[in-house]
Amino acid sequence: MFALSSLQSSFSASRSKASFGKVHASSRYTAGAHSSGFRHSPVVQAATTTAQPSVQLNTAQNSQPRKIRAIEFAKTVKGGAINVRVNVKPVNADNALITIEVADANGEDTSNLAAHWAITKEGSDDWQVPPENITLPDGSVPFGDGIATRTPLPFSIVVPTNAVGDEDEIASLVAIVVKPGGGDEEWMHADDGVPFVAPLGAHMQGSTLIKKFARMERDGDMNNFKRYCTANETVGEIIAAADEDAGMAKGGAAALFTWIRMAETRALPLYEGHNYQTKDMVHVSEVLACKVALAATRSDETGRLFRLLMGNLPRGGGGGDDIRMGILNVMRDNGIKEGHRPGIECKFIQQWHQKLHSSTTPDDVAICEAYLHFLRGSGDWNDFWWHLNEYGNLTQEDLSKMKVGWKNQDGITGPAVHLPHVHDAFVWFRGVLRQTHSGIQLDRANEFAHWVMDEGLQHEINDLLANRNEWWVPGKIVELRSRLQHSWRGQEDGYAARDALHLDIALERHFRGMIEAMDVDAMSADDVADTLRLALESGALASSGEAMCLASGLWSRINAEKNWGDARWLSVAASGLDFVALALEEEMDSLARLVSPASVEIGRAGKADESYIVNFGEECVRGHPLFVCSRLIQALQRSVRQSAGIGPWTVVGAGVNGDGTATGVPVNQLLDTLQGPAATAAVQELADGSPVVLISETLDGLEDIPPGVAAVLSKSGVDLLSHVALRARQSGALLATCSDDQYWDALVTSLTATPSPVRVTVDISTGTVDVSEGDAVAAATSSSSAKAAAGAVSLSPVDTSISSWAVAPAEYAPGVVGGKSSNLATLAQLASEISSITGVDVRVPQSIAMPFGSLERTLAMPENADASSALDEALTALDAATDNDGTLSALANAQSAVLQLQMPDGLAAEVAASAQTAGLTSLASASSDDWWPAVRQVWASKWNLRAHSSRVALGVAEADLQMAVLLMEVVPSDYAFVLHSRNPVNTDDESVLGEVVVGLGETLVGNHPGSAMRFTAAAPEQVIVAALPSKLEAMKMTESSVICRSDSNGEDLENFAGAGLYDSFMTNGVSTHTVNYANEPLLWDASFCTSLGGKLAGVAKTLEILLGAPQDIEGAVVGDVVYLLQARPQQL
Repeated sequence: MFALSSLQSSFSASRSKASFGKVHASSRYTAGAHSSGFRHSPVVQAATTTAQPSVQLNTAQNSQPRKIRAIEFAKTVKGGAINVRVNVKPVNADNALITIEVADANGEDTSNLAAHWAITKEGSDDWQVPPENITLPDGSVPFGDGIATRTPLPFSIVVPTNAVGDEDEIASLVAIVVKPGGGDEEWMHADDGVPFVAPLGAHMQGSTLIKKFARMERDGDMNNFKRYCTANETVGEIIAAADEDAGMAKGGAAALFTWIRMAETRALPLYEGHNYQTKDMVHVSEVLACKVALAATRSDETGRLFRLLMGNLPRGGGGGDDIRMGILNVMRDNGIKEGHRPGIECKFIQQWHQKLHSSTTPDDVAICEAYLHFLRGSGDWNDFWWHLNEYGNLTQEDLSKMKVGWKNQDGITGPAVHLPHVHDAFVWFRGVLRQTHSGIQLDRANEFAHWVMDEGLQHEINDLLANRNEWWVPGKIVELRSRLQHSWRGQEDGYAARDALHLDIALERHFRGMIEAMDVDAMSADDVADTLRLALESGALASSGEAMCLASGLWSRINAEKNWGDARWLSVAASGLDFVALALEEEMDSLARLVSPASVEIGRAGKADESYIVNFGEECVRGHPLFVCSRLIQALQRSVRQSAGIGPWTVVGAGVNGDGTATGVPVNQLLDTLQGPAATAAVQELADGSPVVLISETLDGLEDIPPGVAAVLSKSGVDLLSHVALRARQSGALLATCSDDQYWDALVTSLTATPSPVRVTVDISTGTVDVSEGDAVAAATSSSSAKAAAGAVSLSPVDTSISSWAVAPAEYAPGVVGGKSSNLATLAQLASEISSITGVDVRVPQSIAMPFGSLERTLAMPENADASSALDEALTALDAATDNDGTLSALANAQSAVLQLQMPDGLAAEVAASAQTAGLTSLASASSDDWWPAVRQVWASKWNLRAHSSRVALGVAEADLQMAVLLMEVVPSDYAFVLHSRNPVNTDDESVLGEVVVGLGETLVGNHPGSAMRFTAAAPEQVIVAALPSKLEAMKMTESSVICRSDSNGEDLENFAGAGLYDSFMTNGVSTHTVNYANEPLLWDASFCTSLGGKLAGVAKTLEILLGAPQDIEGAVVGDVVYLLQARPQQL
């Protein structure tokens, strides 16, 4: 079993000096005669009695208290003989209690053991003296170097995390166990060669690790030995944080992966700084590979990031000195000059020997293979360089930088003497190098992993490798990898996890290579569908997150039931492919978001090429195993659309509003001509500063989207994860492609016929495009602008003299609350009548409201004088703002002021009493801490940008817009819906148009990615399902909750809906998860969809009749019950 004790530290002494050689003296301890380092042997007066903790809590209030992680871990020292335990636990928000003690002595004498310790600060590994306000444990004495302290074991110490100030916080307590013994004391380094590090929490978050790694690169003298040593310290701390704070651990893993990945791709220097012995690099590589392999066995995103890291690490291990001694023996056995020994003069071998003696890396395998190619040739040294570049991705310049080793000022330049007789010796030496560095080369990985597999699996993998290019190999790889899982998942032996995981990654890479070699355009649709199933199943074995695993299950069922002649199956397949594409985009975009910040800071600190830094996130996406799914998805989407008669348009980026629309001046010009620093100015010139709808016939996938481009329409197929697709989604540009030449030519003719602004709408579900005049559509679709122009909007009058903080539904009245609350009360009165007419169980959730004037009364309270003054200043600045920056700043300050409001006395009690009366028990029993922040957020949304812009456009004064708050029970929806009782696309059609999603309605009204189940119904028994659902996420209730909804006097008016201008917030008890469509009746069950659509259509038409006008309706379905959550007059 792999444990830290089983990896003996052959580099302990050199490791400790290398890592902690930089020290800073402090006035707390006067530096002694040996202050230049910390490993010295002055006489230490160490107490032999048991140390008792001295606890003095820091009671000072930190403005931003750090979260201290509770953590306990153990390490072995003295070859596994002694087990030492470290425990960190929070005492309060600002203090941690750290204990170091012997957990198991195994018969060893531990009576005289002591900890040699210090602290580290954020962003630094340097040992530093504890600050003055930390009380040292009994028996503590200064070591004598002005830095470290000696304290007998066991000991406990309270460390205040804000002891040295917010900008210079303590990160860790670090320690080494020692056994004092006069002038010959014993230093018991942990058996993994890494000191005991007791982390205090925040330093494992991604941003702090990024700064740490960037500082190391900025300091210079960096190589992979230093990086691997630091990574060894970091891996365990990230995993220790993962169970308590998954987000922090994920950020830390992403930072570490980015750092090592940038080094392994040679974007960061590999051969600077001090030299090290080859055996030390072999050992530290082995320790790191085993630690990372164990971390990669986790099934969460942190584990998947460690798996990606594992694909960038050498195997480590081998014979320790085999590399250094191996090259020496080859030279000696074959008469090649070495040092002062006479022999054949070969400049290349002498230079390479010096590098191998002091710095071995995976580059040495490529160098050896290029040298063997040279030996097999005619003796032309250019053959070496060709092979090195072609197969090793190394250049002459790269080798010239390998200036490591004794008297090696030129790096590796050669030339080599042509010595064919040494060929076999270097074949052997290549095997020595591969033993350490080639863990993921498929054949070597198979050899290394034989010991972790049963004989049957060994035989089948050997047979697969013997037939590795046969057509059946991809499917066989998925099968064998599924059987290999038990060799590394849940593994506790780091060596076994390392070798099994390297083989798994190697098989996955071979699978990817075979898929990429396929001519997808020449394949049948059935074959592409089967290949996508295999690719998704392969990802689900290890590389996929929850969304892609669910996508795999969904597509497996769709593929198993495929029937290209069945319209229903084609609809299911189209929605399924949309879901798979969304899941792929989400997981890959998430990866790019995680690694990009680290690549910028670390890359610039290490002076990496700027273009590499900018594209690092995309490079990681392209290197991900799931990348092969992208073109398979697109090929199938084309096939499904053609078979179903769906239009040829594919939306890759849905635009700033996520609805497939964009408005701008059409310009027929290739996107690749609008790149570089002058692109922004060039776009502005194209349309005199107006937004541009760019008609770019071709795309190569590598373009950026310049500012000012609202949409890019193209005839080129665009990979879902291409550079241009990623940039489109990041910038909010609409990006859509057309697969039909005839459709494309017609569109180009239509768009280029006029220089006027146009509004382009690409229907994501039907694959069709619509073009209309931009100004006219803008007026029609922006109700606030249209009504302002007509002068038809008048806000509802309000009564701000209401003395109550809360009112029940019976008190909802015009002037007291807004249209949202009033309409809800009306729905409650009509619910039973609707039920009797339709036969549907219709209900309305319980609610109360905080009436108009509540915000103003709260602002007038003495305890809110500062917040009120800050709001007044912000509104004055808003009136005076002359540009966008000034407006945004004033709005932000206004919202900030409202969010600082303190709750007035008596408000909480009155809300609870009103909620109890209304039957809203979840609110009546809730703490005000649950709902008061949400109320403030609703009030603050009065000053969001879209609401302010709407008021300006309508000519509405700030003081005229009043905000009530509706506090409503959240219904635990199975499904949520939006109904238009009259089809808004064609108002002559009196059919109901409805959309339904799984879970709560926020994914529907909030434009979450994907489509809803969409239907029309001329009557309850005449339902036509137009589209099936593909929403990626659903929101579900986890406990009873309340939603605080905006209810202004500028919403739900007869002549102005104002929907979406102001915000609503849930208090708690809601989670978001990926939808599992594999058995979802809303996708698979046609009768369920038509039955549900008919039921909802009947409710909508009945409500329209009872209210005397078409209605927009929001609601929820729970079992057989339909809840009406909101209704307002439909704007036709």
